[in-house]
Amino acid sequence: MNFKARRIDINIKYDNKDISTDLKPYLLGLSYNDVLSGQADDIQITLEDKKDIWKSDWFPEKGATLSVNLLSNSWKNLNEVQQNFNVGLFEIDEITCKGYPQTIDIKAVSVPDNNTLRGVERTKSWEKTELKVIAKEKADNANMELYWDTDINPVLDRAEQTQQSDLSFLLQLCNDQGLALKICNNKIVIFDEEKYEQAEANITIIKPNTIYQANKNMTYLKCLSYDFKSKVRDIYASCHVKYQKSKTKEVIETTFIAPNKKGKVLEIKEQVENVAEAERLAKKRLREKNKEEITGSFNMIGNFNLVAGTVIEVLGFGVFDGKYIITNAKHDIGNGYSATIDIRKCLDGY
Repeated sequence: MNFKARRIDINIKYDNKDISTDLKPYLLGLSYNDVLSGQADDIQITLEDKKDIWKSDWFPEKGATLSVNLLSNSWKNLNEVQQNFNVGLFEIDEITCKGYPQTIDIKAVSVPDNNTLRGVERTKSWEKTELKVIAKEKADNANMELYWDTDINPVLDRAEQTQQSDLSFLLQLCNDQGLALKICNNKIVIFDEEKYEQAEANITIIKPNTIYQANKNMTYLKCLSYDFKSKVRDIYASCHVKYQKSKTKEVIETTFIAPNKKGKVLEIKEQVENVAEAERLAKKRLREKNKEEITGSFNMIGNFNLVAGTVIEVLGFGVFDGKYIITNAKHDIGNGYSATIDIRKCLDGY
């Protein structure tokens, strides 16, 4: 691949007012952290402050919003179509002043603190209610949009929120049902990681000097550095679910075996109503245990396509070759543009 030098322009709106031009003379760098699930995305903007402007008249307000957009052009080809990366909407959460040299760091997060989603603790219970109905209620309470990206919508016999924020409660429900939750652009996104992992990869990350046959539909990116980890502890080949109903004494039992895997059996004794429910539980609990078996990370030249949830292929790394999903993507812009991604190997069949 021909790596061309790139110019990254940063457009920022502060409470919906474009401050990009005023910001540019002071901007030292921007870092964006994109997380697949369970944590808030965040950005950090570093500004030069020799004249004490940012710690006085221009001191930002905590709770103000930042809308961030990145634009990329090639230095060598000014006619190239400009690429756009809508990073998202964030709320200023923390401000740090440092010296010397005098700088200010502005940290903002994707989960707003000034609404009811994480700022109010509630107590409430639900009976025989779909998870999507509860999620929609929480989104409406926070004046946010619910984006439901899964075919799974379990009916919960009982759900009880006790002195919890809506966000922590909703995250707990999603984890219990094997679903993932992400907050971005004023949306609550609930999705199925297994479904995402089944997507076709259109990016391959290769080890330098690897010989390969190019596919015109694939983008090939070379890494600057890498590491991989394969663990053995708490990894299972199958999951056995067994439950006896207290009234009828009926025993519901099933075993799910992971494809092409040998090893220990995970024993689960949780309430299920039928075999189909037991099978789903077996897959879910096995996935929870095994999904971090093979993980890795890459440092590379920045690319807008490297975002959490993207499926990639890895080539040239021996036994670690294969299909992975990006679980965390950090984009750093300052003296150049680089990206660091964390990945985990996609599970086969569950």
